[in-house]
Amino acid sequence: MKLTLPLLVALVSLPSFAQGPAKNTTAARQQIQGVIEDFRQSIIQRDKKKFLGLFLHDNVIFQPVQGEALLKQLRAKNPQASKAPTQQKITPSSFIADVAADKEPSEEKFSNIRIETDGDVAAVSFDFTFQLGERVINRGQEHWLLVKSDTGWKIASVVYSNND
Repeated sequence: MKLTLPLLVALVSLPSFAQGPAKNTTAARQQIQGVIEDFRQSIIQRDKKKFLGLFLHDNVIFQPVQGEALLKQLRAKNPQASKAPTQQKITPSSFIADVAADKEPSEEKFSNIRIETDGDVAAVSFDFTFQLGERVINRGQEHWLLVKSDTGWKIASVVYSNND
């Protein structure tokens, strides 16, 4: 029994030794906040160059997922409408081109921002509203995966809900 207690203590503390010291991610979080703000500002300013510079490449996935109410409306018009359409070819370039082509100003507003990072990769989640002029044309949640590249943090994928 005398060996059992020391063995138990060693086993219980093993995970804390295996994890190593916690990495300070304060700088990474601040840089990612900057990416979020640059994304927001580039939409407001219709700044294509700034917007495209936020992405790892132009084939980054922009994946919408239709909310239940919107899906019901879409299926009333087209019974084959998909909850998570994959045939759409939304790219960073096509998205910002659509924003720039609108006569009314656009803005995406973020709230409840959550950032998880180890300093090399990150997951960002937030609630959003997308406005065209004074009208909210979409709201929901959005999730980004980011990587820290040689030129800074870059968005590698975007998944969002379509609720309006």
